[in-house]
Amino acid sequence: MENSHEHIRLTSAEVGHLWSSYLFETSVHHMFRYFLVHVDDPDIADFVEHCLDVSKRHVHRYMDVFKKEDFPIPRGITSEDINTAAPRLFSDVFYLHYIDGMAKFALNGFALAVAEVSRKDVREVFHLHIDALQQVTELGKRLLLEKGIYSRPPYISAPETIKFVKSGHFFAGFTNEKRPLTVLEMNQLFQNVRSNALGKALLKGFMQVAGDKKLCAYFEKGKLLANKYVTMFSTILLKEDCNVPSTYASEVMDTTISPFSDRFMLNHVAHLITYGTANYGLSMAVSPRKDLAFMYMRIIGEVMTYAGDGAKLLVKYGWLEQPPTKVDHKLCEE
Repeated sequence: MENSHEHIRLTSAEVGHLWSSYLFETSVHHMFRYFLVHVDDPDIADFVEHCLDVSKRHVHRYMDVFKKEDFPIPRGITSEDINTAAPRLFSDVFYLHYIDGMAKFALNGFALAVAEVSRKDVREVFHLHIDALQQVTELGKRLLLEKGIYSRPPYISAPETIKFVKSGHFFAGFTNEKRPLTVLEMNQLFQNVRSNALGKALLKGFMQVAGDKKLCAYFEKGKLLANKYVTMFSTILLKEDCNVPSTYASEVMDTTISPFSDRFMLNHVAHLITYGTANYGLSMAVSPRKDLAFMYMRIIGEVMTYAGDGAKLLVKYGWLEQPPTKVDHKLCEE
């Protein structure tokens, strides 16, 4: 029988997942607050309101655990970082795709948390959040399909029989005789087009409203990178007669009045880079074709360089919240 959690300290895995999830959840929660003020479609408005309620519950559950453990509650994103009275920056269509993308990121993180945490009450928190997000993804997919704006991944014909790899040609990719994409490679390319198209639209909006010229230039650089990757992944898919997702550049309005603080925007981009880099690692792992694996390796290097530039800006402006660390006993002894 499991011991009461009251006698068990939080492990680094539990603190890490609670801490990072709190920062991410406060970002999307306040994004939803802004969306709800500027939404036209009543169905999408109901969905955004539901997501806002879900994120609010999640934030409070994290806070409850921190308080019980006398653990400092991270600052995260607060109401001071959002101006809901600012004009609309994104369309209703963007809202649906943004929520779909953020739910995917969060589900991956929560699933990993459930696998790594051991204390019962913390596991229960993430189990509850997975259940809530499964409902969010179901409602979101239903709306995307009903509105006719969901891009389905490529179809394939059912194979006649199972096959086994019989030569190294299966792994080749730098010759003209490349084998066709596997379904795993195909799906990762498709999903990477989708996530980069979403990132490109988000960065386009952030670039328009950023108050700091250095941040504007940073967001523009990210938008150009995202566009480069959309083109790269789409080209590979189109060469094999696969469909590609639609892009969302037209879902960004022309306003230059910012609904978000520069601190919020830069931190939000940093969160998305973290999830995107992890996804490229997965893409590389499930892509046996060497040209694809090397492509993802190169992209990870470029993205990490971009992330480093963003981290320098966060430190420069005092906006980078440090994760909890182990006590440095060497410093204590000095």
